[in-house]
Amino acid sequence: MKKALLILLLFTVSCSSPDEPVVYDMQGYIEDVRIDSEGAFINILVNGQLETQEGPTMIDYGWAKINENTTIFLNDEEVEFYPFKPDTAVTVLVKYDGAIMESYPVQGTAEIVLIKDN
Repeated sequence: MKKALLILLLFTVSCSSPDEPVVYDMQGYIEDVRIDSEGAFINILVNGQLETQEGPTMIDYGWAKINENTTIFLNDEEVEFYPFKPDTAVTVLVKYDGAIMESYPVQGTAEIVLIKDN
């Protein structure tokens, strides 16, 4: 049942028109960061289990892979780079590109990451 709901949500979000506001899959703070041997960020672990959500999200805890196709916003302005690090004071919202692994925490490639300095 959970799998069917998640697939339906991801399909609905991926079929939305460009004029509609972005619906984020996960909201929380960065708990951990995995970095590759070249120093590029690979994954951020977002913990939203104790967060007061701005809006409903389906995922409360998961890894988001950051790559060259990920769009990053800092306080509503697009940025080329953000120095991801564990920080409970910074709110992060993640929109997955549609494909996530069925694990806990979930894992998938981030399409959009919005960072809000509080």
